[in-house]
Amino acid sequence: MRVIVILSLFAFCMINLSACGTTDIVRVSETKLYKAEMIGVKQYRKGNYEQAFELLKQPAQMGYKGAQYVLAFMFLKGQYVEQSTVLGMGWLGVAKEADVKDWNTQFDNFYAAAPESLKTKIDAKVAQYIAQFGLKAQNVTCKKSLNTSTKRVDVKCDNYDGIGQLYEIEMTETESL
Repeated sequence: MRVIVILSLFAFCMINLSACGTTDIVRVSETKLYKAEMIGVKQYRKGNYEQAFELLKQPAQMGYKGAQYVLAFMFLKGQYVEQSTVLGMGWLGVAKEADVKDWNTQFDNFYAAAPESLKTKIDAKVAQYIAQFGLKAQNVTCKKSLNTSTKRVDVKCDNYDGIGQLYEIEMTETESL
């Protein structure tokens, strides 16, 4: 049954490629994605933003929440990428699917401080990113655990089928207009 659903989705996207807004349907090993996410987060913490972005890009596209969370702050702070509140909040909004209390609080605090005109743009971007990079869209499941050495919540995501749609990552707000 699952194969029929995947094949139907594939056929639909191939027929309506422009409507799906995807560049590729790919198969990537979950080990490769997990390693890229872990190394990318380490590079981010070291301040190697370009290397972090390149490592985190594909895991974020494939629905891995830790990568999405870091991309959020790269856009919010303008680290290697052009600073964008809308794109950063889009990534933070889709990362919230992991239901990590600190991430939810950060999003809620930033959102509450935004003017209404910006909230409308953020809402649209979060909805778009969930449709493209969300758990259901990328067939991903995530598990949370407490890292006893850092006292942070670790989120490990998996795409057991290893199949996903790679949507391009918007680098500027004007690309989405």
